[in-house]
Amino acid sequence: MSTISIRSSTQTWSAEGPRVFRIGREVGCDVVAEDPTVSRQHAEIRPVGDGWEVVDLGSSHGTWVNGQRVPRALLTGTTSVSLGAQGGGLALTVTVSGGAPSAPPAAPGTTPAAPGAAYAPVPPPFVPGPPGAPLPPPGARPYAGPPAYQPPPMLAQTIVSGPGARPGPGGQGGPGLLVRRRVGADLRFGTQAPVRVGRDPSFEVVVDDAAVSRLHAVVEPRPDGWWWVDRSTSGSYVDGERITTFRITEPVEILLGHPTAGLELEVVPVVAAGQAAAAIVKKKRRRTLAIVGAAVGALVLIGGGITAAAVLGGGDDQSPVATQGGLSDVALARAKAAAVFLIAVDDTGTPTHSGSGSIISDDGLILTNAHVAEPSAPGQGASETPDPDYLLVSLTSPEDDKPATATFRAEPIVTDGYLDLSVLQIVADADGNALTPGEMDLPEPLPIGSSDDLKTGDEITALGYPSIGNVTASLDRPLTVTRGVVSTFQADEVIGTERGLIDSDVRLGSGNSGGPSINDDGELIGINTAVITAGSSDAGAITQGSALIRPVDLAEEVLRIAEEGGDPAYVSPFVEDLPVVEDPPVDADFQAAGWVRDGEQGECAGESTVEQPQILSVAPGETVYAEYVIAGLADGTPIGVTLTSLDGGTQIGSLQDTWSFGRDAVCIYVPFEVPEGEPGMVGTFVVGEEGQPVVDNPLAFQ
Repeated sequence: MSTISIRSSTQTWSAEGPRVFRIGREVGCDVVAEDPTVSRQHAEIRPVGDGWEVVDLGSSHGTWVNGQRVPRALLTGTTSVSLGAQGGGLALTVTVSGGAPSAPPAAPGTTPAAPGAAYAPVPPPFVPGPPGAPLPPPGARPYAGPPAYQPPPMLAQTIVSGPGARPGPGGQGGPGLLVRRRVGADLRFGTQAPVRVGRDPSFEVVVDDAAVSRLHAVVEPRPDGWWWVDRSTSGSYVDGERITTFRITEPVEILLGHPTAGLELEVVPVVAAGQAAAAIVKKKRRRTLAIVGAAVGALVLIGGGITAAAVLGGGDDQSPVATQGGLSDVALARAKAAAVFLIAVDDTGTPTHSGSGSIISDDGLILTNAHVAEPSAPGQGASETPDPDYLLVSLTSPEDDKPATATFRAEPIVTDGYLDLSVLQIVADADGNALTPGEMDLPEPLPIGSSDDLKTGDEITALGYPSIGNVTASLDRPLTVTRGVVSTFQADEVIGTERGLIDSDVRLGSGNSGGPSINDDGELIGINTAVITAGSSDAGAITQGSALIRPVDLAEEVLRIAEEGGDPAYVSPFVEDLPVVEDPPVDADFQAAGWVRDGEQGECAGESTVEQPQILSVAPGETVYAEYVIAGLADGTPIGVTLTSLDGGTQIGSLQDTWSFGRDAVCIYVPFEVPEGEPGMVGTFVVGEEGQPVVDNPLAFQ
């Protein structure tokens, strides 16, 4: 039998015969560690044959032999053994002399390991199954500590642009991870392996709560940092919003199982002290990013599908809510029946974009947004989106989970581009056969209330048809109902009112544009128009986004004209008050700063060119942001971003607005939803009334 000597910085243990040395924080261990990243019963050094081995006991932060994390390893000669986070918790020097080490019999299909190396049985890397999938039963495979991280093939090829790019998993530049729990010590992890969270006692983060799934989530170390991936049935929540995939760039509190009453974990990416201090300073200097947020808020119209694919607060995760507050079941049912799904169709019969609307008369008048019905209307800003040849009108199904069905065709009869309001007239059935009002058999019109009666804190309910992916892949959708309160009102100097927009926390998504917001009497008090996703130069920084709703009282003139038969030549009287600007000055500068995922926007640190497009691993329906640095533009200049297919130039989306951020260089970021069936997309920044292209920002999907 060989002898063994185990030395720490302060003490030595030795044995000449068989015995087991248990190592951990518990006072009953043979080798007691004080470092908090060492588990209570962390590892054992055991006799094996005529030699010795070290065996990890399922610790949170691992056992390391000669710098490599191992589940177990043979010991021979002099070996460095470390326990705890990144191998830095407790350092031991183990010397074995005499005797010949021997390993237990190798598992079928494996070969015995060399002395000093980890050996079988080592399970394959843990790959979580779909939500709800059962875990292997206890004893099905021996626990061998967290496995080595192996990124998925697509992820392994992801290109991370800009100075914030980090080495891949296991690299020296990636941050560690700190997990703080309500009960128990903080847990620290390196970047070598994913961290599993759930009730299973073998996981790296064990949470004992009935609302938490056995496998609730996996925190994955990817090339661009740590990502929270939810695997539960009850959900993970950040700021009350359910998340499925979330990049962790700063300390964040995540609730497991319930948006307000769930078990709370704080997850912190552990970076160098200097880097963390710089991040804090950077937050204090984010006045410029408030301007960035203003650009986003102005650019994000919520026309659905491929006109404006900005999604706020989970997009298709939105779910209908039950009747609340003072809104009666009868009033809500009437509003639901009057809400319609609108699909814009061009002169070739191809759907181009989508939105929502409200039936407001027995003879087929529908109130919606101008950017849904007539994107070229004066006052709408620069856009290459063509006006539709007609709009398909789909009526709400009486069954909540059933999609609306295309029933009619409608055309705009009066549009105010500045107010972003339009009234449609139903003119035919879905096949184009002309109809008279008596043949329409429409639901009861939505009664119109007074938005001037609204006060901050009043509850409002929004209805509409947010898009799911590409509109061409989803022409039928069920109605969505969300609820919130009036947060404030935004003034409009051009109109000359303190109530130019209703600012609310009600949740809207791409496709809600033009849909109704109603009060507790079931009356139409606003038209869902846009969202702010980051901030506003007027409202300051915000964290979860705001819904912007056009007050229905501002539609008085448009509604009067529509009731009198309409006026397709009508031009908003506010257009003449807009500043007259020339095309972009010669000294204006436009730079494409690449694309980023949701949560990463605002740096404008990347780049992408037609010759060398940026490559990003994405999934259909995921929100990504095109970033640009713009300088030298005069306020009032029409601007926009047109989205086209990477391979053929087919238009798949656009956003438009008016520049109001001054001539200094500004970083703006514009959200779009990744479409299905495309190899990539090009975001072209356009300027002027004619939508002159000034810079391309291509993105290839990996």
